[in-house]
Order: sequence, then C-alpha cells, then structure tokens
Amino acid sequence: MKGIHHWRVRAGFRGFGVFWAAVLLGGWDAEAPAQNFKRAGTEFQALRPVVLAPAEVRPIIVVEFFHHGQINAEGSNVLVFCRGTNKAVPTRLLQLGPGDFCRLAFETVGGQTTYDIFYGGNPPEAAAAPAWSNRDGLLLETRKYKDCNPHQLDSIRKAFESSERIGSDYVENVFHSSNPFSLKPGPFLSRYTGYLHISQPGTYGFFTTSQDASFLLIDDKEVVSHPGVHGPHYQARPGLRKEIPLKAGAHKFEYYHVAVGESAIMVAAWEPSPGPPDKAKPAQIPPEAFRVQSVGRAAAGPVQLRDVKLFPDFQFTIRADVPLPDSNEPLIAVEFKDMSPSALTGGGLARWDFGDGQTAQENNPVHVYLRPGLYTVKLTTARRTGKPLEMVNRIYIDRPFLTRRDEKKLPTLDQCLPILDAYDASKLDAASLRQLVLVYQFKADQVATAFEPAAPANSEEGASPAIQLSPDQVAKMREAVRPWIEKAVKVGQAPFLADSPVSEDADLYGLAQVVGPMARDQLGDSQLALRIWQGAAAKIKTPALQGHCLVEAADIAITDLVQPDKAKPLLTAADKLLAETKTGLSASRLQTVWGDFYAATREGAKARQAYAKAEEVLGAHKAHTERTAWMGAHSRSTEEFLKTGQLERAAAQIRQWQQEFPTEKLAGYLHLLYARYWAARRMFDQVMGLNEQLQTAAPDAPYADQLLLLCAECDWTRGQTDRAIATLKDLLNKYPGSPLVPAVKDLIQRIQSGAKPKAVKPPKIKP
Repeated sequence: MKGIHHWRVRAGFRGFGVFWAAVLLGGWDAEAPAQNFKRAGTEFQALRPVVLAPAEVRPIIVVEFFHHGQINAEGSNVLVFCRGTNKAVPTRLLQLGPGDFCRLAFETVGGQTTYDIFYGGNPPEAAAAPAWSNRDGLLLETRKYKDCNPHQLDSIRKAFESSERIGSDYVENVFHSSNPFSLKPGPFLSRYTGYLHISQPGTYGFFTTSQDASFLLIDDKEVVSHPGVHGPHYQARPGLRKEIPLKAGAHKFEYYHVAVGESAIMVAAWEPSPGPPDKAKPAQIPPEAFRVQSVGRAAAGPVQLRDVKLFPDFQFTIRADVPLPDSNEPLIAVEFKDMSPSALTGGGLARWDFGDGQTAQENNPVHVYLRPGLYTVKLTTARRTGKPLEMVNRIYIDRPFLTRRDEKKLPTLDQCLPILDAYDASKLDAASLRQLVLVYQFKADQVATAFEPAAPANSEEGASPAIQLSPDQVAKMREAVRPWIEKAVKVGQAPFLADSPVSEDADLYGLAQVVGPMARDQLGDSQLALRIWQGAAAKIKTPALQGHCLVEAADIAITDLVQPDKAKPLLTAADKLLAETKTGLSASRLQTVWGDFYAATREGAKARQAYAKAEEVLGAHKAHTERTAWMGAHSRSTEEFLKTGQLERAAAQIRQWQQEFPTEKLAGYLHLLYARYWAARRMFDQVMGLNEQLQTAAPDAPYADQLLLLCAECDWTRGQTDRAIATLKDLLNKYPGSPLVPAVKDLIQRIQSGAKPKAVKPPKIKP
C-alpha cells in the first residue's frame, strides 16, 4: 500500500556506507577514550547520526533503526538533538518492536541538516524535549484486538487505548484493506490521527466505508460512522454522506476502525461543496489535505557507542518467501550486509550467528530462515587488538510486502537448497526441523512430477485424463526421489535419537507425524520408524501426545516387525496415558492396535471385541451407502497404487482406510491388499503375520482363501517349498468350495515338479 513504510520491508540501515565512514568515523581509533554522550542531564550509551541533504529537509523526519537492546520498553531513554547543541527537538516514538526495531519521528529546526539520535542508559529525570507541536501528516496506529461493542465509539476508543500496540507510522490517507503492520490476517483495532487543513471555507460532505465498524470525528465531534459488523458500502447511496461546515484552517481529525474478523477495509472520503445526495461523487481525502508532503524519511547512520568509537553494524533486507505446500509457514530469504567500518574490520570476514542455530563466516551472506519469528542475530568482528566486538539485534523475520516487479525476482526452492543443505540439524528446534523435512519432501514431489507424462494435446481444458505411469517408470521415479527422502529423514530424526534444542511437545509431535511415516513407508525402514516414535514418546511430556506416539510404535512392532511381544508394554503404557480419552480418533486408534495385538497373539474373541469398540468410539457413523462408497474408493486407490508400484501411497491409503473403518479388519480384503504391499516389498514374514491375524480374528472372511494362496506363493518365492505345499493343502482343507481350488491344485503340481516361482502378482480383483 503506497505510503506505508513497513518495518519488514525497510528493515536495516540504508543509504550510508562509505560516506558515513569517511565523514563521521574516518581516522578514529577503536581504543580511544570514551566520548561525551551526556545530554539532558543523563549519559546515553549509543548514538546514531542523521544527516539530511538540503533538498531532503522536511518539517517532520521519520527514521528507522535497530537499537541492539538499548532502548527501554517505555522508550523513555531516546532523544534527538541538533548536532553540536544540547538542545533536544520534539520527538515522537512511533513504534518499538518487534524485537529491537525502532521507528521515531522528530521535528526539524530551521537551517539544521544534522541531528543525533541518542539512546540507551538511564532516561532523563525530567522532560528533556519540547512537546510535539507540528500539525502536519496523518498518523496510523494499529493495536491488538480487544473485545468491544462495534456499535459504540466510546467502547471502541476504550478498547483501543487499553490494548497492546502493533505498529504506527505516517500514511498518506485513510485507505487500507488490511493491517499494514502485520501480514497475518486477523482482528485488530486502528486509529488515524492528524489535522485537516482547509484552504477554502464551506460545506464538506464526508463518507466512511469499512469492514467492520468505523467512526470519523472532526474537532472531537462524530461526523459520520459505519457501526457494527459488516462488509463495506460499494456505492455512495443517499443517507451515507454527512455534511458539515468547516472554516479555513486546521481541524482535528480522528478515525477509529475495528476489524472483528480476518478481513478489513477502512476508507474515509469526502466531497467538497457537495451536490444533491442522489448524485454524490466522493473521493479519497487527498494527502495534501493532511499535508503529507511535510513528512520526510531519512536513514540513521552507523552506531557509535560511548566507550567504543568504532563498532560493528549490519543491515538486512527480507528478499522474499518460498511457500511450502504442506505448511502454513514459508521459508524466508534474508540478505544481510556487514556495515562495520573498514578501519575496524581490516578486510577480514565477519562471523554471523543468525539466531536459529546456524552460522556463517562471510561479509554479506544470504540466509534462509525456515519459518517466521523473532531471531537474535549476532555479528562479530575481530579487531587487530583487543577482544572481538559483537553487534546483537533481535529482528523479526516474516514474509515481505512484494510488488509485481519483486515477484519476478523471487528465489526458487533450488536456489535455497544449497544454503539449507549446509545447516546443522542438531542445532534446530523441532518446528524448524519439520520445515526442513517438508522442504526435502517438496523437492521430492517436484522430482516425482517430472516423471508424469504430459496430457494429450487434444484433451479438453480442465479435464484430468487418466494417465498412469508404468511400473518401470514408477521404479525410476522412486530411485530419483529416494535421495531427497533420505535427506528429510536424516534431519528429521535428530531430536528423537540424540540431544537437541528444547522444543514444545506439539512441535515434537508434529515432526514425528511427518518423519515417522517417511521412514516407515517411503524408505521402508520400520526399525528406524519405531525408534523415532519411541524417541518421541520419551521426549514428549504431554500425556495424550505421548500416548499417541506409543500407539504408533506398537503398530509398527506388530505389523511391520512381527514382534507383538514388543507392542504389549507400549500399549499398556498408552492405556494409562489415554485413560481420559474415551471417544474420537485417538481412542479408536488405540483400540484398533489392541485388536491387531490380540489377533497376532491368537486371541480372536478379544480382537473382534477391540475392532468393534474402535469403530464405536470413533463416533463417525456413516450410512450404508456412504460407507460402501468410501470403502470402494479406498480399495480402488490401493489397488491402483499396488499395480503401478506406488507402495508408499498404497500404505498410506491402507492406513487411512483402517483408521476410518476399524471393523474392516474383519472383512479380509484390507488384509489381502496390505499383504500384497508387503509382498511387493519382499517382506514375506509380514505377509504371514497378516494371515495369522486374519485367521485368528475372522477365519471365515471372504478373502481368507486368497490370503492363504498369497502366503504359499511367498514361501515358494523364498525357497520354502515344503511350507508352501503345506499352506496350499491347508487352504484346500479349510475352503473346499473356494473358486481357487483348481489354481491351488495346479500350483501344488508345479511346485512338486520343480518349476521356478514367478513374481508375486497383484491380486485379481473381484467385482
């Protein structure tokens, strides 16, 4: 939005460089005695100069800088003085924070072009600066939303005055479609203050349109309002304009606005010498009416400290963000620049600590933050003599405001990867690690997409032709994708298998939810997946989340590793942790895995009871038609994934299927497709384990005969011919009426004749 100089966009110190070093710092010795920073009866700690070219002088100057922790929370220890005098000028502290960001405005003095911003140390005991007197400019301030009555101005005003500040700056007019000091949509309160400078006396018509409530006041009197919770007016209908007479001169202007939801609009318009109400032609109140041209902007010069004349300094620019498909938080690319005096650095490399556990040793690095947030950035400069000097600033990193021209220069994921590949995963917290895991998953998806065939040239626009990859293409795709998944799992497992920075339980659990299935399904490393979930359970202290981790570990022990004895203590512990969870997905998942445990340990009655309870506590009952449709969709998707060799997608589909319909564990087809998945991975013990589960829980299931046949084929494939023949004969005894009987007899003859086994084929799908 034109006129908003957002601190995220303007972050850093601009426009000085060599000029400042030559004019202000040249020839100074870093070890020289302390400077005289005593002003207004107090000794300040730091100074930043502001030098204006004659053409840049305005009645009001706005300056932005980072104060490296020197300005107190009240902002009472910062003053602006004319250079060479002990005379403070009127100053407005517009914004402090996030972090060490500071935005202030000061009034200039005629003929003066050089000013000093003194800050840090103890504040002056009495008011040291004259009161603000300039009536130029329009100031916007936004604050956090606080409950109020959107129909009453007094309620909104009280909420605003008692709420926490977000940001403040001079703007051109009342014309915004969001909170310009925050990129995150959400409710907020705002107030515009200034003076309308009327050159021609007469009648003026005023309008306001907003989402939600807005109130416009002139000379402390409400003129027009749009109260309540609503959308904006899009037409100047009769009755919306309020007319008042105004004399020539300055008139106090206030505009209050409240956004109750995520959307916001605030517009103040007028119509000088208004015509008939039915022919209203309002226009934005122009910047000239607020004398916006009286407000200028300048860069703060390099920092000087009272006891160190040459000191490191840096600026940064948030270049762009790279969104991730499965995350609400983007990567943020930030360019840092070492602005330390050359006399201090001697041409050496700077050392950076970016506040996220990562470091660099170069002068002007580009760093990629894995997620927005407040970071403590440290620049260390080595001196020829004495101890190294450190500049430390807390900076807030978030998505930048971008123009269309900026968007053409956005970095790609591939440009960020070389930086991210060098990160030390052991220094990242769980939330950042999850982002890094998603980065590699995103890259893996991009690699996989390159294997997808293009749509036919004659396909209709918007159509989705059924183009499938061949098994060979899928194999090549998986080979190309695997290195990126290995990277993802390698960094994501760090906090569960070794010491790592302290993280919130929710962040640890969120990371486990991503990296655990990756290790299990995409890498096929169930042992590692088990260690990840057990490691998560050991690190997480929240009972419910800890219980979920134990359930996932138990599922892997039973199904993947065929070691139900390892699962029982995990499930017993989960029972205690989830004792208060009676319904919902968590309770259902626990009962389902208990059912698998009982089925694996030949306790059929308990298994059936557990599956039934799992569906009961799930609480998501579907009508028969809807249930049939959903199960059909799950089965068809699984069949297609198995047919084309997309095994990780098949596994994910199977788990979603059994999660939504636990009693499907008794129908047999889910077991059969799950067994086909394990057979495709040539993990034959898992096939046998699923067969034992089904034979225990539901020996009369419609697909039990097909699963036995698959077991025999797997035994034959791995050279256990005697066991294969025994399984086939068992099938004939148990299911003499099965349509598979002729094929079973033929297979027995082939095995006995010494024929070589063929690859296990996908199941023949019954209609």
